[in-house]
Amino acid sequence: MKDTKKIFAFEDSLANVAAYEALGFNITVDDAANGIYYVEADLTDYDWLAVLAVLEDCEREGLQPAIQYEGRFIDWEDAIAFADRKACEEHIDRD
Repeated sequence: MKDTKKIFAFEDSLANVAAYEALGFNITVDDAANGIYYVEADLTDYDWLAVLAVLEDCEREGLQPAIQYEGRFIDWEDAIAFADRKACEEHIDRD
């Protein structure tokens, strides 16, 4: 069984929602009364280098999503470093 890898955020900014949508995230309404959207990219079937690339795209757009991995949540402040570390581990395991 694969470990779930998701990049997600809760957003109230339509500009940010549009940026996430342009990056291929799925968008759903989380709280219609308060204009909160849930954005998610499920990257379970991708390697960590792909996760890192999506996070770097988010950074370029000024977005700050979190990662869900193995039931853990990694905040934006640690997300890129975490994905980079996991990508290195995958690369080492392949050699």
